[in-house]
Amino acid sequence: MFIDCHVHLLPRRRLAGLMKWMHGFYPEHPIPRTVTLEQCIAYYDTIPVDYIFNLVYPIRADETEAVNRFNFELHQRHPWIIPFGGLHPADLDKGAIVDRCLSEYQFLGFKFHPFIQAFDPLDPRMMPAYERLAAWRRPVVFHTGYEEFYGLSLPPQTMEEIARLFPALPVVFAHSLFPRFDDAWRIVERHDNVWLEMTNVFSSFWDRRYVLKEYDTEKRLLLEGIAPHSERIMFGTDHPAGSGTLEEIYRTMDQVGLSETVRERLVGGTAERFVRTFWPDFPARLSSKPR
Repeated sequence: MFIDCHVHLLPRRRLAGLMKWMHGFYPEHPIPRTVTLEQCIAYYDTIPVDYIFNLVYPIRADETEAVNRFNFELHQRHPWIIPFGGLHPADLDKGAIVDRCLSEYQFLGFKFHPFIQAFDPLDPRMMPAYERLAAWRRPVVFHTGYEEFYGLSLPPQTMEEIARLFPALPVVFAHSLFPRFDDAWRIVERHDNVWLEMTNVFSSFWDRRYVLKEYDTEKRLLLEGIAPHSERIMFGTDHPAGSGTLEEIYRTMDQVGLSETVRERLVGGTAERFVRTFWPDFPARLSSKPR
C-alpha cells in the first residue's frame, strides 16, 4: 500500500497564502504559486498513491470550524483522502471540537503546528484537547524540527513530555525533530505511543535546492537509525509545499539507498499499520484512489 502521510490540501485563501510563503523562500519551487486545489489533487495522478493524510489546522481562532468542515467535505468528494482536524489554542471548548471531528466528521486524528499557530505544546490551554484525544486513542501530529528555518525553538524534551503525560495518546513527530535524529531515536525507543515521519527530511540532505546547510553528523545519525526504527516511521511529501513535485520527492528518497523492506515501510507499510491500529475497519470504511 502507498500512503502519503503529510499533505496540505487547503481552502482557497489558505492555499494561496501557503504557496506565497513557499515561493518567498524558494522562488523556483516547481508547484506554481497560483496552483488550485483541483490541480493539487490532480498531481496525485503522477504517483501510484492509495491514500493521503490531509492535515489542516486553523491559524486564527475564528477559522477552526471552517477548515474542519472543508476537510470533511473534501473527504466526502474524495474518499481516498484521510482527514485530520485542527483547533486553535484560543478555542474554548476543545473537547467538543475533538468529539465533533472524530465522531460526526469521522477524522482519523488532529494536526498541530506550534510554530505557525504560536503556542507551546505544554500550554495548559491545550491539555483538554490532548485528554480528549487520548480518551479516543486517536493520533495527534505535531510539527517538530526545522527550528533554524522558522527561527524558533521546540526542545525535544517538550515533545517527550507530551508523550509521557499522555501514554494513551498516539503522538506523531512530523519531520522527526529534524535535524535532532539522536533525540528522535531515543524518544521513540522510550515511548510506545510515539511515531515518526520523514517529511522533507531526505530532500534537506539530498536535493541541493532545499538543503538548508550541511549537517554531516546528523546525516550519519539519520542513516544509522532509519532501518532499526522503520516500523515506526512514515514518509510524506508536504504537498504542495514539499521539496519539489511529488515525483521529485520520491525520486530523492530513492537516492538515499534504503533497503526494499525499509522503503516499503516508509512509503506505506508503517502508515497502513498506523491507520489500522486506530481505525480497525480500515480500509473497509474508505475507497482507495482510482488508478
